[in-house]
Amino acid sequence: PRQTFCVNDKDTSMRTQQLEKNLVERVAIGDLLRRRARDSGNLPALVDFYSNERRSVTYRELNTKVNNLANALMQKGIQQGDRLAVLAMNQIDVVTIYFACYKLGVIVVPINFMQSVSDVTFNIEHSGAKVVVFDPLLSDLALAAAGNNNKLSFTIQIGQHEGKATFALETFIKNSSETEIEDRIISDRDTAHMIYTSGTTSKPKAVETSHLSLTIAALTASIELELSSQCKMLLVLPLFHCTALSILYPTFLRSGCCTLHASFEPMQIANSLEHEKIETSVLLPMMWNALMATEGFNQRDLKHFKLAIYGMAPMSEQNRQQIREAFGCKVHLGSGQTEFSPVSTLFKDRCETEFDEGNYWGVPLCFNEQAVIDENGNEVPQGETGEIVWRGPQVMNGYYGNTEASRAAYKFGWHHTGDLGFIDSKGQLMFIDRVKDTIKSGGENVSSQKIEQTLCLIDEVEAAAAIGVAHPYWGEAVCVCVVGSQLTEASLPVINAFCKERLGKFEVPKQVFLCDTLPMTSTGKIRKVELRDRYKDYFMH
Repeated sequence: PRQTFCVNDKDTSMRTQQLEKNLVERVAIGDLLRRRARDSGNLPALVDFYSNERRSVTYRELNTKVNNLANALMQKGIQQGDRLAVLAMNQIDVVTIYFACYKLGVIVVPINFMQSVSDVTFNIEHSGAKVVVFDPLLSDLALAAAGNNNKLSFTIQIGQHEGKATFALETFIKNSSETEIEDRIISDRDTAHMIYTSGTTSKPKAVETSHLSLTIAALTASIELELSSQCKMLLVLPLFHCTALSILYPTFLRSGCCTLHASFEPMQIANSLEHEKIETSVLLPMMWNALMATEGFNQRDLKHFKLAIYGMAPMSEQNRQQIREAFGCKVHLGSGQTEFSPVSTLFKDRCETEFDEGNYWGVPLCFNEQAVIDENGNEVPQGETGEIVWRGPQVMNGYYGNTEASRAAYKFGWHHTGDLGFIDSKGQLMFIDRVKDTIKSGGENVSSQKIEQTLCLIDEVEAAAAIGVAHPYWGEAVCVCVVGSQLTEASLPVINAFCKERLGKFEVPKQVFLCDTLPMTSTGKIRKVELRDRYKDYFMH
């Protein structure tokens, strides 16, 4: 059923014409689900194991519930352009919430639930969210972060019971209309969602991603990964993370089915790969290794599996070969950042490179353009190191509420990644180091500055430097080098406890190194490259 156009003034005809034209020609990510419900309605869209039992929905069933929720939100006064925050583990209802917002033109704010309460509070307050929807398993965190926010209209707890929320999701949508939302103009560059990224500062920035960016990213991935019609994907990376969405939406584009897991349990993931006949998945290197180590893995029937994708940490050729042999598949590396929706480059299996080893990122995706520039915006010669920059329709609208940072990101007509690299003689991008001081640990961006500021609250700490150190499990482990005349080995448990009280779990240092001094540049900056080199083999023995 269609929603009747609501018009009641002399501009009725003009408004109707604009709306009708928009419905015909627009690029809006919410329309993707409506199309699949129309042409692939009986096909499975999602499978999850949230309650330790298998649940599934078809595209038609999913679209109906999305419409129920969208209409219920509209009835409660939620308007186009409002923001709705989500704290939830992977499950079908998270996708329902996202698409209800997309259809309404409401901006989704997925929140990393592994953050500290203060960071979650900042995300909710800074975004200006009017509604918070949360998983009952995360109710303590959600309520602690949102409890004193008088700008919220209401809260919703996923499931049958409202707990301490205003509504339970199932009660909220009960008796709500299934009518399609077709009464609003959604422009291509309207913001679809905002995802917070820690970047280089202690306070995270909100990346505004448009409907166009998400759609182009889905189209690009389906082309570059050669996804088949009705493909079957597995997703265990959390849905608050842009990488997870970069797999979900291409799957929907191809009328495929995505199997969701709320946590990485190697045996459960291995079972799903086999029983759900999964073709492709994106995992961290440590996850691929954990899967291959599960009991009886070599006896599993994985003949449907075609492509293993890894990201957020490098992997040796030896390790890639182990995956090829274990799964009988190709192995690709995807790289990018939240600001580019997020995958921008692909290091394809067995591609020709100038060097046998190195942290290769590969070539740009088909809709993207890639270059390496100097500090004046000039492209550097092949083989020379400079800043990696990109441009293309996948790029963000900007950082919400941060015009200065947005302008800096677009300087010289390129999107600045803050990363250093060079392009080799075969056209492959090699990553060297970060201009931005960010650590990537277990797939999460960790702000060095935030950790250093936290440590410097300890009276005995005179100076601190947070660095990422190569780790076989985390990719990079968060480590800190601290200086203090009164610090001893006995201080380490105290420092660790102090960090646990003030930082998210993924931000707490894995190791604290006591140092007499920190290496400095002539301008008084800490030489972190030297520190990384000093401890580069610490975890690799």
